[in-house]
Amino acid sequence: MDYPRGGSGAVVDALVRGLSKHGGELRLRSAVAEVLVSEEPGGELGRCTGVRLAGGQVVHARRAVISNAPVWQTASLLPTAARDIVRAGATGSAPLDASTPPTPSFIHLHLGIRADGLSEQALSSIHHIVVPEWEKLTQPQSAAFVSMPSLMDPSLAPEGRHVIHAYLPATEPYEVWEGVARGTPAYDALKAERAAPLYAAIERFIPDVRDRVEIELIGSPLTHERFLRRHRGTYG
Repeated sequence: MDYPRGGSGAVVDALVRGLSKHGGELRLRSAVAEVLVSEEPGGELGRCTGVRLAGGQVVHARRAVISNAPVWQTASLLPTAARDIVRAGATGSAPLDASTPPTPSFIHLHLGIRADGLSEQALSSIHHIVVPEWEKLTQPQSAAFVSMPSLMDPSLAPEGRHVIHAYLPATEPYEVWEGVARGTPAYDALKAERAAPLYAAIERFIPDVRDRVEIELIGSPLTHERFLRRHRGTYG
């Protein structure tokens, strides 16, 4: 695990600097509604020529369109005929097909805690993995990753505080969350229930962590689905 100075935002800033240096432009809040594909003489589809944004603006591609969206979103942005061509030429499992199996999702727990009186064990626990039962490593609610990056970069938290990030790594079933409405008491209760293994993992080195919490953010598969536009909250 890597901890960039300045937090994960520092990675974004570095990428933007590189993009700008080479004449590129980053556009925020510019959701793509459609990938445009040219039509060759005779009605055959050609190459991708650009994208149409949700607001209607067209951005033309000089050479190609590169998609970093998951395969399901990428497929939905292409014309049906283009998806059929990709499927026809694929070997093994089709890369742009709704039947491509997704991995499970995540539960993330971000905490801001008081740092007073932390033990030496806690202050040396920059990153660790908790696996209650090795034979259940990939099962839901099992293995948990925990890190305290502010131990390496104090700028990530105010003085006298630390930040903790814990997550269940691509083992959270989306099915558990289907039909649950975000922002409801039922949703909040389910988040607390599904984040319990993460608290248990942290309590191994900070037993009183719940008493220290000043900020708590729990990310669910629905969080990934909404804010990251991930199909069923999947990692990929």
